[in-house]
This record gives sequence, C-alpha cells and structure tokens, in this order.
Amino acid sequence: MQFDFTKTLALIKGGLLDHQNTWNNYLEDSPGWQQTALVLTGPLFLASILISLIFSRLTGGYAMYAYPGNWFTALLYSLIMGALGFAIVVLVFNFLAGTFKGTPNFSRAFAAVSLAVIPAWVSSAVGGLVPYLGGLIALAGGILSLVFLYRIIPLALGVPDDKRTVHFVVSLVAVIVINMIIGMTLGLGRVGDQYQSTGYSAPDDSTRKSASSGVIAEGVRQAELIDAASSDRFDPPADGKLDEDQVEDYVSIMRKTKALRDEYAQKMDKLAAEMKAKEEAGESPSIADLGKLYSGAGGLVSANNAEMEVVKTGGGNWAEHEWVKQQLRTAHVQQGEGSEANEHNYKLYKKYADELSN
Repeated sequence: MQFDFTKTLALIKGGLLDHQNTWNNYLEDSPGWQQTALVLTGPLFLASILISLIFSRLTGGYAMYAYPGNWFTALLYSLIMGALGFAIVVLVFNFLAGTFKGTPNFSRAFAAVSLAVIPAWVSSAVGGLVPYLGGLIALAGGILSLVFLYRIIPLALGVPDDKRTVHFVVSLVAVIVINMIIGMTLGLGRVGDQYQSTGYSAPDDSTRKSASSGVIAEGVRQAELIDAASSDRFDPPADGKLDEDQVEDYVSIMRKTKALRDEYAQKMDKLAAEMKAKEEAGESPSIADLGKLYSGAGGLVSANNAEMEVVKTGGGNWAEHEWVKQQLRTAHVQQGEGSEANEHNYKLYKKYADELSN
C-alpha cells in the first residue's frame, strides 16, 4: 500500500469530469478503506483545508470567517471537525444501508463518500482563491456533492431503487442530528467554567433527545411520503383535456397546502420573535431555545413538502396531480391558444382563477 500522486489526480479529475465511469471502475476494484484514505481522501482533504485557509487569509475569503482565530487554531479545528464529520457520514450511511435492504460494507461506503465529496472539497479550495464569491463556489460544490452522494450510495451499498430516497433522507437527517449533538457537547467543553457566565444553560438529556427524535421522525415521515409519491403512475387522456373534478380537487389541494404553509410560517415567526425578544432584553438563548429553533427547521422541511403531504394523506395520486398542474399552467401561459386542450383547459382555469393565482 503506497501513495500514488498520479492516481490521486486521475481520481479527482475523473470524479469531476467523468464521475459515473470513475465510480464504477473504482468500486469494482473494491479497495480497502485504508487504500482509499491514502490515495484519495487524505490528500484531497488536507489540500482542500490548507489551500482554503491560506488563501482566504491572503484574499479575505470565506474560510477566514468560517474558521476564525489564529491560523494554527483554525487549521487544527478544521482538520478535527472535517475528519469527524466525514467519519460520521460514512458510518451513518453504511449502518442504515442494512436497515433499508442494502449491504453494509465500510470500505465501499468510505470509497463512495470519498468520491462523492470531490466537488465539495475541490470547490472549497477554489473558493479560498476567489474573494467575495468564494462562499458561493463552495456552496455550489457542496450541493453537487449531495447529488453525487445520493447517486453513488446505492451503487456502493446495494440499496434498492425503491428504498434509496428514504435511506438517503433518513441518513442525512441522522448525520445532522449527530453533528448538532456533538456541536453542543464541544461547545460545553470549549466554554468550560465560563458556561454559566455567558447566559447559556446546560441542556439536559431530555432536551437533546426531544430535539433529535423530533427531527428524525420528521425526516422519516417526509422520506416515506416522497417514496410513496414516486411510485404513483398516471396515464393522461390522449386529448390532454382536464375534467372539472380534477380541477376542483387541485384547487382544494392548493387551498389546504397554503393553509398548512401559513401555519408553519406562523410557528417560525413566533419562535423568531421569542428569540429576538430575548436578545433585546440582553439575554442569551438557552440550548432549549436553540433546540426549539432546530425542531422548527424540521417544520420548514414539512412546509416545503406540504403539497405532496396533502395529496398523499388524502389518498391522491401525485403523478396525476402534477399532470393537472402542468396542464393548467400551459393553458394559462398560452391563454387558451395553440390547441383544443389549451382552449378547453383555459376555460376551467379562468373559472377558478382567483384561487389558482394565490
């Protein structure tokens, strides 16, 4: 087992420009995790952190704010937290693969995550070179890595197609929760005896458990909804015409969706107002307050998916719902022109225009 710089560059280049073939070829070789760490993960991880930190301090880039303090402290902190975060992702996705009918294999999970994070770590390094826009570059790379992770995990761990979404969402939520708990714990350690003097109150086990279990339960529920909706099928009529019952059902669904989103928005506004009031009163928020805000973020996930939730909990067909939406949109954009279907559907659109425009 030895370091091969040429192999490292080839994997990084392939992971960016020809990722599917690179994934297939590397996973087919099925190297041990130590080999992956030596050839890909370690070199790329170290290079990403060193380059982003060095050049961010020279150019005033985003990493200077992400990792404040003196250079050595920032380096040490970013190395520890980065390695810990990477390990958590590997362990969680690998462990939960078995729960969702996959085949757990630590070395393959390690390789899959290493290949998936190439865009994130490369963009992090590039972002350190670019003043002002570096954070956006790093964000774009992070999003692409999430997409890659969603695609490569089933390939590496044999998660069935009908379970890949629920496995991904549940694993991702679990990673977030674990990081939150670790962050709270490390925060306690850093503050030490000064903890009480800062105005923060120490969280008890019930607070952590409540925040964590709530977010996980919400993640599982949303994943199940997405999984069920993705299985829906609908054969639209050849003439493309809507019937009035379909439009009435669609309007009813959108009315309920709006009410649900408004309810979530009001809850978040209330939480934000409570936090602001504490800040204006000179009080620091407690960990319990932060737990409420974190749980509220789970509500935002539900709000984002409220339309699907209304459809599926009402026994509806998501594929049909999406078709109705598209037909109404096309009829509206074309103002009823272009086809008999557009003309017919536009008449229905105008009948319910007031509610459809909200």
